[in-house]
Amino acid sequence: MGAWGTGIFDDDTTCDVKDSFIEYLKEGHTPHEATELILEEYLDEFDSEEDLDVLSLVYIGLSATQMKKKCLQEQVRKTTIDLIERGADLELWEDADPKDYEKRKKILKEFKEKLIQF
Repeated sequence: MGAWGTGIFDDDTTCDVKDSFIEYLKEGHTPHEATELILEEYLDEFDSEEDLDVLSLVYIGLSATQMKKKCLQEQVRKTTIDLIERGADLELWEDADPKDYEKRKKILKEFKEKLIQF
C-alpha cells in the first residue's frame, strides 16, 4: 500500500477499489453486487477492527466511485461517514509531514460534507 498525495484517489487501495468496482460493472454486475464482491475481498484479507485504516480507504474509494457513477448506496455512505468521523484514515497520516496531515484532514472533511449532502 502506498500513497503519493493527499487526494481521495492518491493511494493504491482507493485506486484498486475504484478499478475493481468499474470492472465489475463492465462485467454486468449491479452496483450492489460489485460492492459485495469488493467488501468480501477486503474483509477476508483484513480484520475490520484492527485494520480500520485500510477499511476506511476501501469505503472512501467505494463511496467516491459510487458518487461519480450516481449509484451511492446508503450503507456505504453511512459507513464512510462513520469511518471518517472516527479518524480511521488519519491513522495512516500520523507520521507524515504535519502539512500533509492537515491537507488530508481537510480533504476528508470536505468529502464527508459531500457525502452528507448527497
